[in-house]
Amino acid sequence: MSAGRSSGAGGFSLVEMLAAIMIFGIAVMAVLEVLTTSFRSTIATVGYTEAVFLAQQQLEETIVSTPLSPTTDDGGFGVTFPSHRWKREIEEMEANRLYRVRVDILWNERGRDRQYTLTTLVANRQ
Repeated sequence: MSAGRSSGAGGFSLVEMLAAIMIFGIAVMAVLEVLTTSFRSTIATVGYTEAVFLAQQQLEETIVSTPLSPTTDDGGFGVTFPSHRWKREIEEMEANRLYRVRVDILWNERGRDRQYTLTTLVANRQ
């Protein structure tokens, strides 16, 4: 007779089952962590992408329709982008007839304040 399992006994021991469950649990936790990190990264990317487009839009509107004179103002984007606000600063430069136009886009993402700034120089149209 041989020592060990008999030919009719099959299956896994309790220790083998516990080890398999632990390995499976660790693998599931790792996959969930990767998915959570990916989701957070996607949300941050969306916020910054919106901020870039909004800053460009606000800068172009300023150059086309706002008289160039030293000023500071701010506002929002209404219901389209309710979480984003803008601040604009127009500053006259020392150089001949140049204005520095700075647009800041501000928003809150998961409890943290974020900001994107776009700046350009514009020649006086007059």
